[in-house]
Amino acid sequence: MERDFHHPYEPYDIQKQFMNAVYDCLEDGKVGVFESPTGTGKSLSLICGSLTWLRDHKRRTFEEGFAADASYSDEPAWILEHARKQKKQAALHRREEFEARIAKIKEKEKRLKEAYQKGEPKFKRQKTFSSGVDVADGETDFVLDDYESDEDAVSRRTAKSFNESGLSAENQTMMEKLGKTLKKDEEIEIPDESKIFFCSRTHSQLTQFSSELQRVQMPPSITPDSPSKQSNDQLVEEVKHLTLGSRKNLCINPKVNKLNNATAINERCLELQQPGTSSECKCPFMPNKDKQTLVNEFRDHALASIRDIEDLGSLGSKLGICPYYASRPATKYCEIVTLPYPLLLQKSAREALDLSLKDHIVIIDEAHNLMDAIAGIYSVSVTLEQMLQARMQVTVYLQKFRNRLKGKNRVYVAQTVRLLDSIIVYLQTKHADPKATDGLVDMGALMSGKGVDQINIYKLNMYLQESRLARKVDGYTTYVEQKQGDLTGGPKIVSKRGARQTVPVLTHVQSFLVSLMNPSAEGRFFYSKEETAGIILKYMLLDPTFHFKDIVEEARAVVLAGGTMSPMSDYEQHLLSYLEPSRIMTLSCGHVIPPSNLLAVPVVRTLSGHEFDFTFEKRNSEQMLIDLGHTILAVAQHIPDGVVVFFPSYSYLDTCIAAWKRLRLNSSASTSVIWDALLRVKPIFLEQRSQSESMEKDPVNKEAAVDSVLSAYSSAVTLGNGRGALLFAVIGGTLSEGINFSDSLGRGVVVVGLPFPNPHSAEWKAKTQYISSKATSNGQDGKAAARDFYENACMRAVNQCVGRAIRHKNDYAAILMVDRRYGGQRIQAKLPGWIRSSLTNDAAGVRKLEGQERGTYTSVAQTEEANAELTVHGKELENGSLPTFSAHDVDTPTPEDFATLPKVADNLPYGAFLVAIVELCERFAYYGLSGPFQNYMSNRYNDPNGLPGALGLAQTGATALSNFFQFWCYVTPILGAIVADQYLGKYLTIKYFSMVYMVGIFILFVTSLPFSIERGGAFPGLIAAMIIIGLGTGGIKSNVSPLIAEQVRTTKPFVKHLRGGKRVIVDPEVTVQRVYMICKVPLSTAGLHFLYMCINIGSISAIATTTLELHVGFWSAYLLPLLMFCVGYFVLVSGKKRYVIKPPQGGVIGNCFKALWIAARNRFDLDQAKPSLQRPGRAAYKISWDDKFVDELKTSLIACKVFLFFPIYWVTYSQMMNNFVSQAGQMQLHGLPNDILPNIDPITIILMIPLLDRFIYPFIRTRLHLAFTPATRITWGFLIASLAMSYAAILQSRIYAAGPCYSHPLHCDAGKLAEDKYSPNEVHVAWQTPAYILIALSEILASITGLELAYAKAPQNMKSFIMSLFLLTSAGGSALGILIAPSARDPHLVWLYAGLAAAAAAAGGLFHWTFRGVEGEAPRVVESAEEGIELVGRKSVEDDDV
Repeated sequence: MERDFHHPYEPYDIQKQFMNAVYDCLEDGKVGVFESPTGTGKSLSLICGSLTWLRDHKRRTFEEGFAADASYSDEPAWILEHARKQKKQAALHRREEFEARIAKIKEKEKRLKEAYQKGEPKFKRQKTFSSGVDVADGETDFVLDDYESDEDAVSRRTAKSFNESGLSAENQTMMEKLGKTLKKDEEIEIPDESKIFFCSRTHSQLTQFSSELQRVQMPPSITPDSPSKQSNDQLVEEVKHLTLGSRKNLCINPKVNKLNNATAINERCLELQQPGTSSECKCPFMPNKDKQTLVNEFRDHALASIRDIEDLGSLGSKLGICPYYASRPATKYCEIVTLPYPLLLQKSAREALDLSLKDHIVIIDEAHNLMDAIAGIYSVSVTLEQMLQARMQVTVYLQKFRNRLKGKNRVYVAQTVRLLDSIIVYLQTKHADPKATDGLVDMGALMSGKGVDQINIYKLNMYLQESRLARKVDGYTTYVEQKQGDLTGGPKIVSKRGARQTVPVLTHVQSFLVSLMNPSAEGRFFYSKEETAGIILKYMLLDPTFHFKDIVEEARAVVLAGGTMSPMSDYEQHLLSYLEPSRIMTLSCGHVIPPSNLLAVPVVRTLSGHEFDFTFEKRNSEQMLIDLGHTILAVAQHIPDGVVVFFPSYSYLDTCIAAWKRLRLNSSASTSVIWDALLRVKPIFLEQRSQSESMEKDPVNKEAAVDSVLSAYSSAVTLGNGRGALLFAVIGGTLSEGINFSDSLGRGVVVVGLPFPNPHSAEWKAKTQYISSKATSNGQDGKAAARDFYENACMRAVNQCVGRAIRHKNDYAAILMVDRRYGGQRIQAKLPGWIRSSLTNDAAGVRKLEGQERGTYTSVAQTEEANAELTVHGKELENGSLPTFSAHDVDTPTPEDFATLPKVADNLPYGAFLVAIVELCERFAYYGLSGPFQNYMSNRYNDPNGLPGALGLAQTGATALSNFFQFWCYVTPILGAIVADQYLGKYLTIKYFSMVYMVGIFILFVTSLPFSIERGGAFPGLIAAMIIIGLGTGGIKSNVSPLIAEQVRTTKPFVKHLRGGKRVIVDPEVTVQRVYMICKVPLSTAGLHFLYMCINIGSISAIATTTLELHVGFWSAYLLPLLMFCVGYFVLVSGKKRYVIKPPQGGVIGNCFKALWIAARNRFDLDQAKPSLQRPGRAAYKISWDDKFVDELKTSLIACKVFLFFPIYWVTYSQMMNNFVSQAGQMQLHGLPNDILPNIDPITIILMIPLLDRFIYPFIRTRLHLAFTPATRITWGFLIASLAMSYAAILQSRIYAAGPCYSHPLHCDAGKLAEDKYSPNEVHVAWQTPAYILIALSEILASITGLELAYAKAPQNMKSFIMSLFLLTSAGGSALGILIAPSARDPHLVWLYAGLAAAAAAAGGLFHWTFRGVEGEAPRVVESAEEGIELVGRKSVEDDDV
């Protein structure tokens, strides 16, 4: 008879097959390994199959139990029947009472919901716990409690356990002595009946399971004898479900859950339960005698409806009871308990939750990575740095408390030190050995320290757990750091907030010590060297059998289910090898789609007929990369919508992209490179690299990165009218598991190669050796078993990728597996059954793929590709948007024209001014923020001298921090350049980094409000804002100027006839020069009055902010730049259609370094990197560039040499942003803010740039015929900067010569006006003006010219990177400023300025001597037009050669 599984829908045949298999497995008490492809309703099938069995089992158990009792009774049949009915009625009555309570709860929740919707007030809120921090004072709290015996430790550990009531053992004992009982009279003892433990990887997956569970309605397990008396409610019995979580998920104590770390939360929770803890410090949410009613109420609410983990936490908060502990007794009433992997698979976690699996059902979903999950739970690692830090902390602790440690405390702490020393010596030995990169640990050597062989690791570990030594040591270390910070007056932000904010390092070490007790047969110890963490000591579990065996032997039945469980042999041979084959069930279901909806093809041959061989030795060959690119191009041309390509590793994906950006489809020079050909077919999106960022991964950021790529890819596919997109991902990466590529998002899935792990690593050597020896001991072929295990690990990852495409019954896709090895039977046998059924009989080649018509891979007709112009980087230029001139308007200039005609700049397109507004706003914000910085940092809040301030760091500290901010702002452009040149392009980089910039300003604004300053939030807010703003600056600064320059669409000089008949040369070099003047201080030279108004607003930003700072407050000074930046961001985004947006070139930076490496190997001859010099018969290099690239690189290196001198200039320039402001504070201000004078610099630039651009530079070029080269302008810039510093030194000497305080301004009794208030020296602040004017002139000559030189000399595809290198010189200047900051104090400032003047003058002279011949001869008069023609002609030839 066919079973009724009460499926909410009409199940597919494969679902019926799956549910029957689950039922039979549970009934027979077996272990099932079941595979049901994603999209076939696996979750519902598991629910219906298991719950149907559970209800049937309860019914049979009841009937059979009574029948067994009757068989041993001599009573008459009618009495037995009456007894049976009474027993059944009693069971029904218990269930009805319980259901009635739950019904009341549901009705109450319904009324509350309706009241909330009507806007009625809620019930009274439960009194919540204060979130104040109760940090214990004094050193006594860090002394270890007496530890007399190991038996006492066991009893103490037992005393902390909780029974099903949630009460501690102490409370239970006390109540028993008083003769009290825990159960109320109306409470009914419910036996611990069979239930289902459903386990999955994450709480999000469990939440999805809970939502599916709500769809199911099951009949009751026990029904009344008279069916006619059944009501509708009695026809259905609600499923009793509860989800369990860790303390991290369920803790509602604000003092504890803010720790954010699971280990820290666990330990803090247990600390609050210590017997000696005062009642005020104990957790107020912990269940106890007085809260038994709340525990019962929590249970009834929790079981009244299907709730996920967040709902359970909210319920606990509402009731004021700990959901972690209150949920324990509720499990007895459940039918289904859901919990994540760690809580089920880890024995200690099950014991902590008091979970018994005896005779219960265990279902593990997403079990394809079960063995890896078990290995990960029981594997542990520790670094040498952590060991040294733990040793140092224990040493400090011992030095303080040595005489106060008694008994076994002294013994065990000494053992801990000896064990640490032994491990440290071993790791240091391996670290010093350059040949030892990784390998197995010699346990004898590891434990060879003095006295270590006498240590009982088990007892030592028990001591560490019970004594809480790690917390004591960490708490004392933090206490000492805070105390030292208070004594030195250092900012407290440097110290930790408390001992329990992070996991103590000794806890990491303690976790590793636990692994020392594991049996040597099931795991190995390794050491390895890593770049980020140094040398690491690791314990890796090789055999998960022993840890999973406890679950299998205790449970009635176990079901392992997943979408891609193939190949299943691993589970039988390595996880369940101790079971008889008859106890293991396997099932691989087909898919719900018809066979015509899936095409699976092993692509084994290339276009030329050779085999695809992606083994490590052959996959990097140039021909293989070309063939792979051609294959993906063919696939993209024939498959509509989205195509996902999975590569075997991130490194190989990078290799392919770099190669495709330089290699062509064939040898013809007219064909495009492979990358451009792919982009013409579909836009390309790349998976964000998630490995190697850090050892501690941030899951929030990781998910955000995945969502960003997926949303962009989805939008391109959805809006592409069938054109779709290409998504390049990595097998085993963030996109290969748990991502839905349904319908048009995954019409094609291409798997490139086989992702075999490195067999030569120490870990895989140990794994294969272990598998081989284990198989050999069982009489099997050890070598074949190891090979099979190795291949299975690879194929599980592949199967996860190919399972991403088909997600429902009407879906369809093509799966292409590109590698000759996919044509072999052994590999194909490891594919899921539903893929094997659609696998083509013969392996295909690329020509066969190209022969297919578009859409023949699928059975459903698709829309043809539209003529879409969308690319991943934005829209292409509209037709006709490029500047064109008729024949009578322009012509090519002759050498005579170059010598006689004036050179002018081209008209800048409107888009250039829109982008310039962003730079204007960024500079407005930057100078508007940094203008008040010196006062904000240097002076105290409510300074008696009347100067505005907040932090009180004094001039030295403020100068150093100001230099750090400038340093950071000019280091980050390197990052911005790399992101723009290789990944996003300039426009998108500016857009996203602008958002980051605004976040930083907002933080600065909030933390500068008076209440934030008064509460100590100003300093951390300033540091955070500086870091975030600097990051935003990096993305904007290195890309705005090149983006504006890219709007200039003329690349060659031409002669233009003006309306009056005058002929001029429109010179791109002059245009770029003007662009950079605009970028430095945006200026319209074409009568754009609106932009000129914007310029004046930008130039007075610091005037406005410093005035606001003085008269309103710092918060208003920082709010104004934020508002201005929002305007600039709106202009940037809204004007996108007007921009020329070029895609990132990618790989260029790597090519530059490779070319330099070739030059270094050939006596620094860069010409040896040219392709033309790669001759047969000599050592040749694999290169991907042409001769022109090398010549451009030479030119860019000249610019980089120029950059080496600029740090000296920037350290002089930066004085106006810090020390000049402090200098003004020593002078008579006459009501002006002391930080308003730096605005003289931008005002001077605004006035001087038109003069230089329109009159002085043209006069030098056309009238004086002087070759006023960039090198000459930079030299003059250095000299004028030296002059500015000389003037500042003279002015400082005048300040020291004036009263009342002379060489100690604002710090003398003669000038004291009141408490902490002094009169400044008698020098007018206006005397600073010449210094600012000289700085401005030097900036125009040096800084702007440096920008121009950086852009002009950079290769076309590295503009942002070379620009960022120039900006990096400013970071160098800031670093020098930090070094000299200690000398920025009275009475030594004269020598500081004089030294800077001498350094700038020396740098200028050395610069001129070094580069006097690079840009041509020194400035001189050109005597005749013929000489000018000769010079220009020679220059033109040189330009053509380059």
